Amino acid sequence: MIDGKVRLIMAKKETVFSLTAQKRDSFGKGASRRDRQNDRIPAVVYGTDQEPLHVSLDHHTASLALRVPYVTINLELDGKKFVVAPREIQKDAIKPIYKHVDLVVLNDKEQKERLDLAERSEEIAAAALKVRLEIAAKSKMDLGEVAAPVAVAADGTAAPAADGAAAAAPAADAKEAPADKDKK
Repeated sequence: MIDGKVRLIMAKKETVFSLTAQKRDSFGKGASRRDRQNDRIPAVVYGTDQEPLHVSLDHHTASLALRVPYVTINLELDGKKFVVAPREIQKDAIKPIYKHVDLVVLNDKEQKERLDLAERSEEIAAAALKVRLEIAAKSKMDLGEVAAPVAVAADGTAAPAADGAAAAAPAADAKEAPADKDKK
């Protein structure tokens, strides 16, 4: 907080990436393991009017793209170009690697919707952060009071929750003062 105001500076993230893929001729667990050992991610490209294509992607460049929310990927495979989006991503539970990716081919309408969502995701994240900071600044949780529920309005400002119930009662885990004992 600077001068009592929250200043949010969000870097503009790239949401469209270009990747080249190699076609896979061998399938199964062993072939996928060999791809991963060669620093590649096995993937499948699905489309509405095409057969599934089994491909492999470079792990480093694909992992940079897959970290971005609502990413759109321009995929080049044997001279053909596809506009795809990740449908399902499988990650290793321990190592920081991707095990498999399912990519779905997007039509023009889906591409536009995805780009709009990518642009709005930054606004939504910024509004949610702003609301959380406002709640934290106004919160009196350390005094045993419960903060009023807050919702995010369409313009990104904090608004009272729909039920309008402001909880002014002490928290359930707050300790009550000990009662006076009779002296003998």
